Amino acid sequence: MFLLADDFWQIKATREKGLGVFAKKEICAGIIIGDYLGKVIKTADYDLDRDKKGLFLMYFTDQASIYPNLKKPGIHLLNHSCTPNCWIYIYCGHSLFFALRKINPGEELTISYLLSPKDETCNPCTHICKCSSKHCTGTMHLSRDKYEKWQKFQNNQKKKSKKIKVVFGKNLQKLTSYPKTIPDNPIYSLIANI
Repeated sequence: MFLLADDFWQIKATREKGLGVFAKKEICAGIIIGDYLGKVIKTADYDLDRDKKGLFLMYFTDQASIYPNLKKPGIHLLNHSCTPNCWIYIYCGHSLFFALRKINPGEELTISYLLSPKDETCNPCTHICKCSSKHCTGTMHLSRDKYEKWQKFQNNQKKKSKKIKVVFGKNLQKLTSYPKTIPDNPIYSLIANI
């Protein structure tokens, strides 16, 4: 679900990545873009190999994930980049996407998919990055070093927040209120290579 007004973004086709989200107006650093909403499913029961539409599964808890409604426009349409301009902030158990830096009109909004380091279970690996940034690694998988830093940061964040109630098979409900901006934290730039 987008939290930015409709006049700030538009969905357009990209050359190689399907649909993408593009800025119509300048988006300032720290501004919340949206909340990743959808159906709460058991991650272990989900067959990633059969998902031909793309990577839409969002981490919720160690046992649960969020799968968005693909028929509605939403932040699930942000494509992966090795040098993203958006990032994820966990707030009250929700995955909020926010601008890492100023995003100019016409620029595609991108996020790192934060996939765990590639291992033998991802063979053949279909998580090929097509971001074409000058720092493109060619994969959506994080390096072991970045993954460990991100996990450490996330684990510290989990300790500070209350336990999330998981109801499988139901849609994750939107929050009654959202922050407008995300506080700066050096981990975002460190992980995102910006």
